[in-house]
Amino acid sequence: MNLKDRFPAPLALLLLGASAYSHAATPIACNALLNQTIEGATITSAVLNVATATLPEHCEVLGSIGQHTGADGQSYAVKFHLRMPTSWSERFYYQGGGGLDGSVGGADAAQINQGYAVVSTDSGHDAATNISAVAGNAEFGFDPQARLDYGYDGPARVVQAAKAITRTYYRQKIRYAYFEGCSEGGREGLMFSQRYPDLFDGVIAGNPGIDLPKAAVAEAWDTQAFASAARSLTPFGFPDLATSFTAAELSAIGDAILKECDAKDGLVDGIISNPHACRFDPRTLGPQGSGLLSASQVTALRNVFDGARDSKGRALYAGWFWDPGIAAPGWRLWKIGPLFPGPGNTSLNTTLGGSALPFVFTTPPNSKTAGRPGYAGTVITTAGPAPSLPGLNDAFMPWLLSFNMDADAPKIYARSGIYSQSAMDFMGTSSTDYRRFRAGGSKLIVYSGQADPVFSSKYHIGWYRDLIDRTGGVRDTQQFARLFVVPGMNHCGGGYATSQFDAFSALVKWVEKGQGPSALIGTAPADTPWPGRTRPICAYPAQPRYTGHGSIEDAANFVCVAVRDDNDDDGDHNGNGPGHGNDNNNHQ
Repeated sequence: MNLKDRFPAPLALLLLGASAYSHAATPIACNALLNQTIEGATITSAVLNVATATLPEHCEVLGSIGQHTGADGQSYAVKFHLRMPTSWSERFYYQGGGGLDGSVGGADAAQINQGYAVVSTDSGHDAATNISAVAGNAEFGFDPQARLDYGYDGPARVVQAAKAITRTYYRQKIRYAYFEGCSEGGREGLMFSQRYPDLFDGVIAGNPGIDLPKAAVAEAWDTQAFASAARSLTPFGFPDLATSFTAAELSAIGDAILKECDAKDGLVDGIISNPHACRFDPRTLGPQGSGLLSASQVTALRNVFDGARDSKGRALYAGWFWDPGIAAPGWRLWKIGPLFPGPGNTSLNTTLGGSALPFVFTTPPNSKTAGRPGYAGTVITTAGPAPSLPGLNDAFMPWLLSFNMDADAPKIYARSGIYSQSAMDFMGTSSTDYRRFRAGGSKLIVYSGQADPVFSSKYHIGWYRDLIDRTGGVRDTQQFARLFVVPGMNHCGGGYATSQFDAFSALVKWVEKGQGPSALIGTAPADTPWPGRTRPICAYPAQPRYTGHGSIEDAANFVCVAVRDDNDDDGDHNGNGPGHGNDNNNHQ
């Protein structure tokens, strides 16, 4: 295929005048990209921006892919934002999304100041316009293609198009391509490494929502557990989750966990570095113990930390590590709220999770729940008074409280009518087939907060252990994939932890120089009990151990020691619920 076949006439003429992909070639005029269609992407804006205090001179491109009218009658498209600096390092960086996506993002990651072309995307729907009175900004869950775009198709098409635009603009090949994201962005990173193993040389998947529909089921489980311990009702008549535990009670629970488990890693320092050895029992704080907690509070904690289960006791998601990070604000905001003051429940489990599970992860979307004792089956009739902020005023609470773990949880595996792929089909990310990823020389860094309240680090460890088993051992697995668990850290940061670390520089060094990180050096931020403390965050299964000499505030006085992991209570971590397979590595 010649240039005239590949590119529209105006652009082809520009390219014919230069040596294609010449190392010394200068970029074409930015506005020459306007209105061009490249790799299925229509460029709607192309502007050369002068340097500012925060961004270098760069060509800023906006575009869209796959515009269509959805099954719900709304207009959908995969929109993207690409910035290409005039001084280019021949590197490409994908800035991962978050939550339900729906925002095109700023493509303004720090890497642009290092010469990277940077892209971001909304993953196929607009949270400001694809909304409804019933589903809020989870409305896209009613459109089969928008579901797939969110799960994998949209990001993949953006990478392919953005890479092609980048090559066209610079008239050079991309030397290295990187992905970085946390939460839903972390899930996207695993998705790329499994479904599209040739797209990136290096991937960082932070606190990834592995098999996110399962985590959403766990959010409903947690909501029901904490509802049983609520001390009062909201004005709408539902249990007020925020009253299930006070901040002082959570702090006392954190202290009790430390008292029981801190020394099990060989050093009393306010950090639990050997979580598998921790066997905390909340009953020690209940009526038969210290009396700090009521019987209903003890039961709620035991149910939550044991993990979501059906009526036969089969795990639907992993349990959670007992970690003092339970006392940090980030844990409370997800589990019980309030995220912000309001008349109803505003935890992220009941708002973000409360919209994702019924509309995006259940098939068909918003199907009637089967009900459970005290809560009859129901469908969602309103997202609340503000569709752009769904779940307020307890809009989703009836559905979450009536969600049945036997009858409703399997709907994340269901297919129905126009919904030919289940939620686990398009969102599942627990494949352990990394043959192509490894053969191509690509590298993967996964990090996880040990006190993450929404995506359990037990699930992350369980998946990684499965990867080790399939690969043939820790040493072989660490040739291409390494997991780092951060004690005390909540979701993507926060908590009582050395939560500030540079995973990206470590990834680049691994990809470009072949030097894989045995540890990341974490620093404790100002809002922790030990600001400025540093610790090695060791590559699993190693854990940090104090050498016995020097300050315990300095990472230099710790070493990473391989520790046998005999823990066997991680719950359902391998991507396969009872009777349901999930190996999504071949969806190319």
